[in-house]
Amino acid sequence: MKSRDLLSRRSFLRSSSTALAAIGLGTARGYGQSESPYRNLISPRRKLRIACVGVGGKGRLDVLNCSSEEIVALCDVDFRRGAPSFQQFLGAARYRDYRQMLDEMGDRIDAVTVTTPDHTHFPVALMAIERGKHVYVQKPLTHTVAEARALKAAALKAGVVTQMGNQGHANEGTRLVKEWIEADVIGPVREVHTWTDRPQTWWPQGADLKAPHQPVPSTFDWNLWLGVASPREYSDAIAPYKWRGWWNYGCGALGDMGCHNMDAPFWALNLRGPVRIHARSDAFTDELAPKWSCITYEFPARGPFPPLKYFWYDGGQRPPVPEELGPGAVLGPGGTYYRGDKGVIFSGSDTCESPRLIPESRMRDFKRPPRTIPRVPDSNPYLEWINACKGGLRPGSNIVDHSADLTEFVLLGNVALRSGRPIQWDPVRAECVGFKAAERFLRKDYRVF
Repeated sequence: MKSRDLLSRRSFLRSSSTALAAIGLGTARGYGQSESPYRNLISPRRKLRIACVGVGGKGRLDVLNCSSEEIVALCDVDFRRGAPSFQQFLGAARYRDYRQMLDEMGDRIDAVTVTTPDHTHFPVALMAIERGKHVYVQKPLTHTVAEARALKAAALKAGVVTQMGNQGHANEGTRLVKEWIEADVIGPVREVHTWTDRPQTWWPQGADLKAPHQPVPSTFDWNLWLGVASPREYSDAIAPYKWRGWWNYGCGALGDMGCHNMDAPFWALNLRGPVRIHARSDAFTDELAPKWSCITYEFPARGPFPPLKYFWYDGGQRPPVPEELGPGAVLGPGGTYYRGDKGVIFSGSDTCESPRLIPESRMRDFKRPPRTIPRVPDSNPYLEWINACKGGLRPGSNIVDHSADLTEFVLLGNVALRSGRPIQWDPVRAECVGFKAAERFLRKDYRVF
């Protein structure tokens, strides 16, 4: 298929059939945990044939982390940023357009990694999944709540092995937190506080950002970078790196870091179901995310868990310092603490490394409960995914059982933020109760490019 016009309309629209159906349902379909048998598994005796979409920057790390297998194709809209990967894997086919790659390579690809800006995670992953390819998709899994549900429905139907790139889910610390909470080490948990120093220390964000029009670099295909997003002129204030603070391409600090920092609490405390969310923040616009935000999720009782308030802080905002840390204690750039009726678990890490009980005297005297959760060898999420493609254990952050629901939970905070008023989320009907206007932040329109 050589025609760009045919390629765009036939490939993208054909691969969107499941997505459009799932988005339109607005029901509980695809919500919650639902295991399915995997198909298209390969023999453990041969290498997985992997195609990588997005191979510069973070994408290069994903390529390298899969290099124990056979890298058969590399795709990037910017051949300058992709050059180190191209030069290292000379035998891999090179592409700018992932649609052309998937059409031409066909059965020569077993699996696909997706390391692109947030707004293109969904179309790339969906096309690969509907062609029976196993996928590893960077966080956040999708750009919208509707896309998360649609991708989950597609993965469930296709029976492919999936993994989201929130590597902390494979950590020892994430398992310890869940085991400690299940063992009632700190009693019923009623508050969780999570914070991050992003965005300002990592990328610019805020309503006063400007993006002056500039010539497109000669190695860069701006139309393909925009993908399904609305057309606009190129600016290096957006691409290739600073897009996270722009709603059309990124999900702000919450979307970027929430799937890391909020993963362990989500898993340990089963943060699915109805939730009320309200937010306060610095100024933002329909284009630009705020410099900082504070978002509160209020959950009712959930099975064995009592009602819970979950507090998110970004852009330099911080929660109260737990008095259990001792006099003069300060909080680092990112972390989480859990306050239960009988104690506090503290992790000063974005990915739940080295959680501990506080005060330190409590940790010194702590007799750890038995391990109940299987460990990931070397805490390596890439090998976890690769081994699953060869018949190994199901990846922990797979789309069907975990990462689609986690992404929905995270992105609902942005829905409350952008709506300008609290929302009450009904996960069964997939709607903000009594607030029809919030729907425009749950889904989006797609440009055919």
